[in-house]
Amino acid sequence: MFKALHDSNTVIHDIKLLGDSDVKHQIDVTIERNNQKKRVIIECKDYDVSAEKIGLGIVRDFWGVIDDVHPDEAIVITCNGFTSEAMKYAKSKNIKLAVLREFQESDWEGRIKTIVVTMHILHITEPQVFMHFDSQENIDKLTKDLTESGIGAFGVRKGQPVYLNLPDGRIQFNEYVEKLSNEYPRNNPGPVELKINLAGSRIEVENRGGIPIAGLVLKFEIVHSEEYFEVTSHKVAKLILSDLQGSDIIIFEEDLVRLKINEETGEVVA
Repeated sequence: MFKALHDSNTVIHDIKLLGDSDVKHQIDVTIERNNQKKRVIIECKDYDVSAEKIGLGIVRDFWGVIDDVHPDEAIVITCNGFTSEAMKYAKSKNIKLAVLREFQESDWEGRIKTIVVTMHILHITEPQVFMHFDSQENIDKLTKDLTESGIGAFGVRKGQPVYLNLPDGRIQFNEYVEKLSNEYPRNNPGPVELKINLAGSRIEVENRGGIPIAGLVLKFEIVHSEEYFEVTSHKVAKLILSDLQGSDIIIFEEDLVRLKINEETGEVVA
């Protein structure tokens, strides 16, 4: 369980530690955190669930071990809880107490199990583009240039060599249209007719010579919509660990089953 909670920790099951008294003490679990010699020892009691609370005697005996081996942190864990005397004694000796039990559906109360996401989407439809010229001659030249380049006169696609030569530079035709439509405010839904004055600009197919263009009219619609979806974890809550200070940790089944104990070393490994 502790390896599942903190994968970077080294967790050893059932080890004997030599104390100041030159006596070896059997410890249920030891943890070394982040490759540092900060040692946590854990005493596991009554995990068969006898329904009896852990009393003063067990916590007092554990203090004898703590006083002999000097860990950085010490914890007693049970499945049933502790008597008031045991809790008082543990507090005086800075021993942490925790209860481990099976997770119940009622434990979800007050916790986030599912997140409901509402997306407010503001987007525009594909713009219709209308070009305006001052003479039929200019229209005929553009049609001729589009046809001879293989583009055709029925629409210009993004990336094709049709450019607007503007006073401040040259830009591909569709990129310019996309830039104008994307920059238009989308606060209010509904149809939009955007008139662009292009006096002094030219449209050019490849390098066939620029053609004066008077302006553009872009027609599109601003659409507001909402989408809802839920994000729910598929992990199965298996256990819950309470430290008697009102702080609970949920342990999930998939995090437990991926681990095993090396029988030779006692280390819990993935």
